[in-house]
Amino acid sequence: MYRLKLTSLFFIIIFVVTSLLGCQQNAPANSAQNGITIVIPEDPPSFNPIIADTGYDALVMELVMLGLSDVDPEGKVFPELAAELPTIENGDVVMNEDAGTMTVTWKMREDVQWADGTPVTADDVIFTYESIINPETGGWIPGIDYIDSVEKVDDHSFTISYNSIYPGYLTQFGGEQVVIWPAHYCDASQGFASWECARKPLSNGPFVLAEWVNGDHMTFVKNEKYFEQGKPGINTVTIRIIPDQSVRKTMLINGDADLDMWTNEQMVSDLQGEANVSVDPSPTNRWVMRIFFNLAAKGTTDPVATPHPILSDLRVRQAIRAAIDVDTISKEFFLGYAKPAWTEFFRPPYVCDIPRPVFDLAAASALLDEAGWKDTDGDGVRECRGCSTAEEGYVMEMEFITYAEYGEPLELTQQYIAELLGKIGIKLNLTVVEGSVLWAASTDGGIEQSGNFDMDIWDDGYAGVDPTDYLWSYYSTDAAVPDAGYNYSRWSNEQFDTLLGGVYTLDEEQRKKDFCEMASILDAELPELLLFTASNADAHTVRLENVQSSTNDLVTWNAANWVLK
Repeated sequence: MYRLKLTSLFFIIIFVVTSLLGCQQNAPANSAQNGITIVIPEDPPSFNPIIADTGYDALVMELVMLGLSDVDPEGKVFPELAAELPTIENGDVVMNEDAGTMTVTWKMREDVQWADGTPVTADDVIFTYESIINPETGGWIPGIDYIDSVEKVDDHSFTISYNSIYPGYLTQFGGEQVVIWPAHYCDASQGFASWECARKPLSNGPFVLAEWVNGDHMTFVKNEKYFEQGKPGINTVTIRIIPDQSVRKTMLINGDADLDMWTNEQMVSDLQGEANVSVDPSPTNRWVMRIFFNLAAKGTTDPVATPHPILSDLRVRQAIRAAIDVDTISKEFFLGYAKPAWTEFFRPPYVCDIPRPVFDLAAASALLDEAGWKDTDGDGVRECRGCSTAEEGYVMEMEFITYAEYGEPLELTQQYIAELLGKIGIKLNLTVVEGSVLWAASTDGGIEQSGNFDMDIWDDGYAGVDPTDYLWSYYSTDAAVPDAGYNYSRWSNEQFDTLLGGVYTLDEEQRKKDFCEMASILDAELPELLLFTASNADAHTVRLENVQSSTNDLVTWNAANWVLK
């Protein structure tokens, strides 16, 4: 879901023209003001990424809002509004092993103000929590169901009582998407999901929103009340909406823009050798390109009552894995920037030793033969001849979907996979749709949530350092219910669910062991087919220093530290 919907061709044409005419005028002015320009393809929907999660909302959020904590590119959690991180060692985390509960006391900085001069206090945290859990107008954040209460201790400290051990507590009110909202400024009656302050935020971060012209630009100015003395090092940040990638690239090369977010593989390659531009990759990749198998019949969501006539057989899924040449995909379509990945557990601190699958068309064909799928009429497509999942003669033909916004590399990958599977007798009919249609709720006709697909391919991965909630969303039995999570395969495994429940602990050695057992189960049962990690990089001009791309957050996570040469 990481490169979302671009605007229409009409707006692209308009912005191409206006950008080429205007960029020479804007850049010198910014330079004189100790300012920078960031270019992105579309407006953020708001400053609250919990609601829409486009990435652009998190980008601007980091410029103006703070959470209790955040995560650096190496995966280290650090305090923002918090004076220090609560731990067992400093006495701020108290465990009740018998009851399986915990309390966490946060102590906040006392020198942070909102831009109007009002102190940031525990009241703001409690206001944010109560707004999120409002059953009518609230939202959802990971682990929110594990909280029984948030109680004020004094103006700058509060205690969270958990009804379970929750290992992600350090970033529950921080990290990539969650910030603290001002109780005196936001209108609770408007609701967390739609309140006006999410588009007109009151800053406590390094910058203040000064202007937002939809479809054109956003202007941010230095927050004079920011608590870190001497920061930010830049006076103004202008975000320009430039839908066309080639224009963004030209602006970077010419020095008319300073930062391009989520720079794709083709643009990274094109920028090689440009003296004015540096490409900053994250220490590890996050976005994993994967194939989702529907284990239920297309149009249904119950793999027990209505199993998929083809994909419900594990041997078929294993054959598909063996028939995909990931190395060629990386070299030819992703210009060598895609890195093979075959398990969710490839990022520190949770790395599991799962053998890499072997590309072997002969072995793939043998698996299909064994499963009772054979081409008896010589047309190149197999039929069920003794298979256990479909009626005799059922043709091995399926739809294969991807989303349009990623662009040519993914569509070429989709086509190449179809070509490879065609060599072993599986016919794929290719479809490209808007991501908003693919991922929408079932009530809005979402393809995956409705189970209205056979196979599809797109990219996702977890933020931060704790994969627990992510694994729940994609693989737990509870998340297989439409709109409850993202278990689009409708896969269910009792042993996996038990292990997943067990990793809600602060015992890191036990967590590592359990995660790797889970990795083995996923490898054996193949509810999803992981292929490779896509590039996670941001391009910027060499005059802009201290930019650090991150797997765990958007590139603006440390914008307060940016300076210009």
